[in-house]
Amino acid sequence: MKNLYIVLLFLITQQIYAATNYYDSIRNESGYELKTALKNLLASTHKARSYGELFRVYTESDIDTTYDADGSIVDIYSENPKGKDPYVFTGGTKRCGSYKKECDCYNREHLFPQSAFFKRSPMRSDFFHIFPTDGYVNNRRGHLAFGEISNPKWTSMNGSKLGPNSFEHRGGQVFEPIDEFKGDIARALLYFATRYEDQIQSFKHDWLDGSKDQVYKKWFVRLLLKWNKQDPVSDHEKNRNNAGFAFQKDRNPFIDHPEWVEKIWK
Repeated sequence: MKNLYIVLLFLITQQIYAATNYYDSIRNESGYELKTALKNLLASTHKARSYGELFRVYTESDIDTTYDADGSIVDIYSENPKGKDPYVFTGGTKRCGSYKKECDCYNREHLFPQSAFFKRSPMRSDFFHIFPTDGYVNNRRGHLAFGEISNPKWTSMNGSKLGPNSFEHRGGQVFEPIDEFKGDIARALLYFATRYEDQIQSFKHDWLDGSKDQVYKKWFVRLLLKWNKQDPVSDHEKNRNNAGFAFQKDRNPFIDHPEWVEKIWK
């Protein structure tokens, strides 16, 4: 385990150094011009990797060195940042496979559902919106939008919820993660809206507004902006961003510059 931490530390240090000048092409843009400038930068450096490689990189990118520091995989649907985790996944073990309940196995959760972009590449294997999560909870979320829930119909062991959306009294079934990971999810979905702005008009999901600029419906943008502000960038998120840069050569700019979120979606 000690050797793993040394390798991970070296990798992260190397990528921080390499990323220092990543945004040199970004000048004084704002609004959707900034979003397009970021899209051009991300697309120019992104090296698509295979879907299968995600499991391998998770054993480097998502190792818990910040919450419990126990070397397990950080699963946003089971991690308990304030106490003992209800269960953990370690290394390459317990990959799904089949499952019948929580803690049976972990798989790859597309925060932007892959059914919405018809499982096309490179979206299907884009590290920055695909997180390792418990397979059963992932399945319960399915392709639902994210939202906020007052009266959950189901709650996971770490407090993630499934039920009717109470955010702005919207209604409809949604999934709500715990507060610790709301900003992570918001920044991942805003990355997706930026990286694929020239393709996203052809995607199909209830949270999309059909445009390449705003991308998401107004209520959902307000939710993502709220979560981005409510849950600031964590050390785990920074480490994951650097590992993602090593893996596919682009970055999530909203982890490096969370202030750009409101500079674009005013």
